[in-house]
Amino acid sequence: MNPISNLEDHFFLESVDGPEKRKEALEETLCQLQGYVKLEQSVAVLSDLADNKSYIFAGDFGSFFKISISGYTTIDSIWEEDIYKRIHPDDLFQRHLLELEFFNFLKELPTGERLNYSTRCSLRALNSENEYQQILHRSFYLKNSSKGGLWLAVCLYNYLFEKSGSANGIQGMIVNTKTGEGFYADNYTNCINLLTLREKQILELISHGLISKEIACRLNISINTVNRHRQNILEKLNVTNSIEAVRTAEALHLL
Repeated sequence: MNPISNLEDHFFLESVDGPEKRKEALEETLCQLQGYVKLEQSVAVLSDLADNKSYIFAGDFGSFFKISISGYTTIDSIWEEDIYKRIHPDDLFQRHLLELEFFNFLKELPTGERLNYSTRCSLRALNSENEYQQILHRSFYLKNSSKGGLWLAVCLYNYLFEKSGSANGIQGMIVNTKTGEGFYADNYTNCINLLTLREKQILELISHGLISKEIACRLNISINTVNRHRQNILEKLNVTNSIEAVRTAEALHLL
């Protein structure tokens, strides 16, 4: 279950430029990121939200994930699933919630300020010996389109050198890279409007074990209306069943 992929619908509604203008800017960004990875020796994933593609670069840290790349490799997705498979499921869930919060946080900012922010968290990931080890994850948007839509996103993976206990989860933060100021993003206040009031009511009743017929009776609406709301909830949270929907909504403090 991947809550952040709920963002995919939002991404593809973003306003972007024409193919030629995007191609020129993308090629410039690929060159810049390739140089950056050589300097930092990290693993970097550049996601093109307009074309639904990602470009994966690997410095020396690539050996952690058993990745060896000369230049970069391209995948037809904005999600680096092969890396996700190596991250502890609990941490991956929290990391996706962090990214969902980050996206909605940025949407409330003026276009010119969005690129000044990034996320930072620690993740447990399987190393080359298939043992969990804490690593550093960062993400940010590198470019807007000229029309103001979020366009190129970057995820960075590297060794975590400072001590970080797992008792506090991934310790996800949103950081202003210009000022150095940041805050822990564990209240998900920017996701509070993901579901309508009626959808929250229905999901709350689902969490108490009520079926659609019982919910319809309780709320004095038709069972077709209940089922339509249930489907909308699954789509908005991008989950496949009600159990996953309740878990995600509870994690986002929607219930």
